[in-house]
Amino acid sequence: MSDKSKILVVGEIARSEFVRVRDWLDQIRAASNVQTSKCLPEPNGVEVEAFDTPLVDPDLVIVCQSWPEEFSAAEVTTSLGRWPLALWVCCYGAWCASDGRTRSIWPISVRVPVDEAECRLNHVWRVLTEQRNEPLPLTASRDEAFEFDHCFTPPVARP
Repeated sequence: MSDKSKILVVGEIARSEFVRVRDWLDQIRAASNVQTSKCLPEPNGVEVEAFDTPLVDPDLVIVCQSWPEEFSAAEVTTSLGRWPLALWVCCYGAWCASDGRTRSIWPISVRVPVDEAECRLNHVWRVLTEQRNEPLPLTASRDEAFEFDHCFTPPVARP
């Protein structure tokens, strides 16, 4: 069994707006197993054929969202429930900037602008690799999400 972190990337990661996410994945590729899918699992429980290999429970789900409502509320709710222990990051592009004000499909704690995604992914990676103790809770507020991203304190050395 591998000690590598299992990462699921959902969406059109090949789009130019997600180059920083691709670069970040390249940096941690040696310590991770990355699976990709164009879409989230169906709300009706039917397995999506788009998965490269049989889907395992991921440690981290990275969603690349290019436009508003690319993923339905039912898909998001189903996926969050399917992998409740996974850490989630929804990197959203410029066309989705107002989603947080006008829609509530993704929890505040999950959404991050693609321009700030690398910072969030680095912090989540520290949680996965046990260099940082506490993940950002799925129910976190905007203030907690901001603090998680911008007020990082170095990990405490373990005896």
